[in-house]
Amino acid sequence: MKEEPKDRVNDFLEQSKEFLSSALDNLNKNRANAAGFNAIQAIINANDALTVHFLGRRASKDHREAISLHTDVIKAIHDDFGRGIVKEALDKRSAVGYVGKKLSVSDAKSFVDKAIKFVGWVEKKISG
Repeated sequence: MKEEPKDRVNDFLEQSKEFLSSALDNLNKNRANAAGFNAIQAIINANDALTVHFLGRRASKDHREAISLHTDVIKAIHDDFGRGIVKEALDKRSAVGYVGKKLSVSDAKSFVDKAIKFVGWVEKKISG
């Protein structure tokens, strides 16, 4: 885990929104793998914004750290909306981005929809 100053929250959130925008653009151009990978990255960056906001830390080594930090946040805020989304995104990241697994258009749409919901949820949590 890596300590991060809380003034970096918006940096992570802006990166998340950029990846989400790219995911939507790729989906509109029927580039399912790029859309899915970008949606997954949007979820990961939004999770970093969430954990930095509430804990001053983000994952730096592996996916287990990201899940652990996310779990610490949801215990503190009593809202586990995003746990499944983060876990699924982290589980699929390598397969979608690095080992050449093809993503169907419907799976890409699902990841994009989840990213939209998760990023919106994170925005509400860090602004409230």
